[in-house]
Amino acid sequence: MGYNNTFILFAKWSNYANKRFIYPRWYYIFHPPPPHYSLTNNTHTESEANNHFPSEGMDMLYLAENKHFWHIARREFIYHEVNRILTALYADSNSRGIKILDVGAGTGSVTRHFLGHGFCNIALGEIHPQGLEYAKTYGIKDLYCMDLLDAPFKDEFDCIFAFDVLEHIDDEKTALINMKSMLQNNTKSLLALSVPAHKWLWNTHDVSVHHKRRYTKAELTNLMRACGFEIVTARYFFTAITPLLWLRALLHNAPYPNTSTNGIIQNKRDSTQIQPNKEESKILRDIPPPKPINSTLLGLCRLENKIQNLLPQNFSLPFGGSLLVIGKKMG
Repeated sequence: MGYNNTFILFAKWSNYANKRFIYPRWYYIFHPPPPHYSLTNNTHTESEANNHFPSEGMDMLYLAENKHFWHIARREFIYHEVNRILTALYADSNSRGIKILDVGAGTGSVTRHFLGHGFCNIALGEIHPQGLEYAKTYGIKDLYCMDLLDAPFKDEFDCIFAFDVLEHIDDEKTALINMKSMLQNNTKSLLALSVPAHKWLWNTHDVSVHHKRRYTKAELTNLMRACGFEIVTARYFFTAITPLLWLRALLHNAPYPNTSTNGIIQNKRDSTQIQPNKEESKILRDIPPPKPINSTLLGLCRLENKIQNLLPQNFSLPFGGSLLVIGKKMG
């Protein structure tokens, strides 16, 4: 059987025959995606979901998140910081048993990391059914197809994760208020979220993955306070690779979306301002760098993470490629 026939049979089996391929076709022979299965409770059209994040990005995440240094270092940093807060907050009980929702979780990489470290009551919410399909292959059982702008829960969870989610949503304030409403009414209820940082790092990749904005620490903490959260910690990370991210922004620059004049990002924007052009709409790729470079950058980010772990909870480095903020529900 020739190569082309082999691949066509494989593509039909995996329901990928009608999808855009994000890697060269040979890549899928050695890194097959999971078989497709039907999902219920999906009330969102593909076009609605793609307004937040392109559906082909789910394939990209699944193939890259266990190899690419950025994904590995990101979830390790997030886990340590969130676990540090939860351990202090639940000093007299088991923080690993609290009820958590990881919303906008993509394929479930961060959820799986927490489950692998003993957290046992985490549900995953994602607007793309395709992301839930991938999460299922990780053994994650509590899956919800949901949109943060139409929250299906109320007073339900002890903690909500929203890692690299808010920057995809036009109405960021409503999303934050909805997450607050899904948290239980107690003094320990937390929202933990991460976002891309700094306008001056904006580039064509932000446009390709449908980002609406990047944040500074002041912008995001002020917005969270306005939505009823008390800030527990706010820290930049990926500081060590910020020069590389700045170089990427110079080489692949793109116009930044309009913002308001009061320092807070506008809730609503004309979505046509940030639609990718033909060049920016090329098939998404997140292939790890060559192994020596990937290993070096992972080592550099892990060294930074160890240094961050030694710093006080309320201390933040002055800049970074990303920003982690944890807030406590008020009222």
